[in-house]
Amino acid sequence: MNIIILPLYGIGDVLMTTPALKILKEQMRDSRVTCLCIFQNTYDVLKNNPDIDSLVLFTSNVTKDLRTLRSLYSLRGRFDCSINFYPSNRTQYNMLAYLIGAKKRIGHRYLHRDMLELNFLKNHTVIESMKLHNVEENVRLLEFLGLKSDNIPPMKIYLTLEEVNKGKEYIRSSSRRKIGVHAGTSVFKAHAGKRWPLDNFAELIDHLDDCDFYLFGGPDDKNVNETIVRNLRGSGTVFKIEGLPIRIAASVIKNMDLFISNDSGLMHLAAAVGVPVVAIFGPTNPGSLRPWGIRHKVIRTDLPCPPCFYYSPNPLECKSEDKFRCLKDLPPDTVYAAVCELLNQQGETSG
Repeated sequence: MNIIILPLYGIGDVLMTTPALKILKEQMRDSRVTCLCIFQNTYDVLKNNPDIDSLVLFTSNVTKDLRTLRSLYSLRGRFDCSINFYPSNRTQYNMLAYLIGAKKRIGHRYLHRDMLELNFLKNHTVIESMKLHNVEENVRLLEFLGLKSDNIPPMKIYLTLEEVNKGKEYIRSSSRRKIGVHAGTSVFKAHAGKRWPLDNFAELIDHLDDCDFYLFGGPDDKNVNETIVRNLRGSGTVFKIEGLPIRIAASVIKNMDLFISNDSGLMHLAAAVGVPVVAIFGPTNPGSLRPWGIRHKVIRTDLPCPPCFYYSPNPLECKSEDKFRCLKDLPPDTVYAAVCELLNQQGETSG
């Protein structure tokens, strides 16, 4: 069977497809799997993945200009099956599946904006569930191919030995435990609203002055790490790891003893390289997005309103008068306790 996997937006979204890709290839060894990417970072995340036969980077802006889909018309008729992995509640992705014209077009129907985003153009669908992790949502879709798995594997990014060694070059020689921090997020669709206050990150680092901290950041995290460093009062050792290609960033994270992060792509990247994670959640759903297959702790408030974000083209929006209180009300002491628990190897192991 010739199968095409259609594009997803984020690093985390793509990483959460890798368990399903592994199951697919293990149980259908004679299949040919093509993955179509529209962003360099997501292409790089899937690079060298042995469960993919062909990885294609299409750099035109498919998500904003539907007319560019015409240039993809050459794919029509080449595939027996297309899969829109979760979440892909987007008009353009559904149109792409339809235009490619595979007889079996697999994906989800969504609880919000389902008809508006043309999800009916897929012909083998399940309704999204708020009780499942995104990894589980992806594995569900394989049932349309007659595939099942009782043991879902972890997420994975396949780094070369050269990349692993390159990551070690950024690690300072020290006997202290190394903690990675991602205090930023993507700013796409107002996702900066998922950030825990930067003062809290600084206070947390001050509490853990017997560790070395590595502050990670990308283009969307401008001034985030500088603000944290400026607000530090203790004598902890802090290094900034910024602007690295995603695979080298993964190689550096692989050397951490622990990773502390908002709900972000780097949170999932840490899980994919086997590093325990303390994950700070606000408006998004930890049941769907928690670090998969790795020892972790989820930190969130018990307010009744979150999670309030759902998958659609709409941006993240907090309708409360006290904006994003779900994050502002999380005290550093709570995160500190979770960090200590995981560092002492008493955290939970979970899918």
